[in-house]
Amino acid sequence: MPPMASIARSSLLPQCASCTRRFTRVGLDGWGSLQQQVRGKQKLVKPADIAVVKLLKNVKGYGRRGTYIPISPAMMRNHWFPQGKASYVLPDQLKELKRQKVAIERDFEFGIEQPKVEKTEEEVELEAQHYVRPVEIELLSPERSMELITIFTPSTIDFVRQPIEDDNSSSDASLGASDSADILAAAEKAEKKASGMVGIYGSVTTADVATSIRQSLANNDEAARVTLAENEIRFVEGLVDGETSRVKHLGKFKVEIQVKGAEQPLLRSVCVLPQK
Repeated sequence: MPPMASIARSSLLPQCASCTRRFTRVGLDGWGSLQQQVRGKQKLVKPADIAVVKLLKNVKGYGRRGTYIPISPAMMRNHWFPQGKASYVLPDQLKELKRQKVAIERDFEFGIEQPKVEKTEEEVELEAQHYVRPVEIELLSPERSMELITIFTPSTIDFVRQPIEDDNSSSDASLGASDSADILAAAEKAEKKASGMVGIYGSVTTADVATSIRQSLANNDEAARVTLAENEIRFVEGLVDGETSRVKHLGKFKVEIQVKGAEQPLLRSVCVLPQK
């Protein structure tokens, strides 16, 4: 080493004890800051690799067959694929699933029985307080239904309808017409007039009679439970053209009432009165 370089380097060193301590402290402070910077530096965590697979079997705690779930590639490679539990989803298929917004998630509760939570005595007592016993309605027998209908249905059921006024001029015109339909209609009208029958607007049907009977039965709690359909009523007297489901003129008629299952029918009168 040249003498001059040694002299120059030695001149840079501290010459006294105080300078030596100060030089040493500066060096240690620099080393401490360097260590602090290294200690505070965090390493970037790489995202865990995930493989999207399609289940070929029902897997407890994962999902039902045919669903798509994410799992670790190691589990798929070492266990599920060799056992035939799932198949790989290719990148193109994965893009299509995302485009169609298909759910790709694990069902942690699939196939796992949830533990039954026993109710406390307070909860059981509270449920008993709020329990409403269902109302049990006992069906009436056909015989009892007929008895109640006999008691609460009046002997004559009245209806009011607007009569059809007789027009002699139109009748004469019909009789003089050449059309065969007009002649038949006029003949029918003349026959009704001769028999004293007066036509009405609309009609009185078995449905009207059933509604009237139900209104009479509604005044009693037991009678209100009677079920009566319109096909259980029919007109038996005062009919025109043999029609048993309705009448179309003023007068008094007989109806037969027989609940399904009853042995004997009940006869009542229906009176169609003119509206004043």
